[in-house]
Amino acid sequence: MDVADAKGRKLDAATGIGFAVLALVGFGLPGTPPKADDSLTEIAKFFADKRDEILVGNFLIGLSALFFLWFAGSLRSYLRAGEGGEGRLSAASFGGGIAGIALLLGGAAVLNLFAFDFAKAGEVPALARGVFDASGAFFAMGSFCFAAFFAAASCSGARSGALPPWAYWSGSVIALIQVLAGLTLFAENGFFAAGGGMPTYIAPLTAFLWVIAASVLMMRRDGVPPVARTAP
Repeated sequence: MDVADAKGRKLDAATGIGFAVLALVGFGLPGTPPKADDSLTEIAKFFADKRDEILVGNFLIGLSALFFLWFAGSLRSYLRAGEGGEGRLSAASFGGGIAGIALLLGGAAVLNLFAFDFAKAGEVPALARGVFDASGAFFAMGSFCFAAFFAAASCSGARSGALPPWAYWSGSVIALIQVLAGLTLFAENGFFAAGGGMPTYIAPLTAFLWVIAASVLMMRRDGVPPVARTAP
């Protein structure tokens, strides 16, 4: 590997850090989101008061998706080099990441509609509750795809030696957390409901930390795992 290629691989790996930072700022910019059991008036007030922050935050989330797509490709290449053969698990991880980020963008787009259109109009239409709940459903469905992203990446790294033990064990735990975040689909209030601790803080923050850690690991290894396999 020449110097230019090594530098390029490090930059590719660093996109995971860019994704985590941009997404964290984008989601955090509007402040604490409404909860599933808040009244429609409270939800509408949040979107009216935080309209500019939500719109800017969604732009940053969209930008973060560009970084994530690049990172997912870089991680796929890294894991694939360790797996050898068909690279089934690295492909599954890549597919889960693509599907997850697409659903995340869908949820953000729905919230953007709420802030851009409804809040600007200064009134609350009857379907506003449905729009708010739909955004939560997009995020919840995306968490299942991200579970596949983390689980498959962890299994791939464990089998090939591309990831150290802490990476695949923590990735497995985070995959389970992502599945639990899917309980938002029917939780009406509390820890697992939209705006609750699991989908709002624990699921995204643990995911961001893993992506950052994986990015740093790949950067230190120039994007090439230490052990390559010739059999799947």
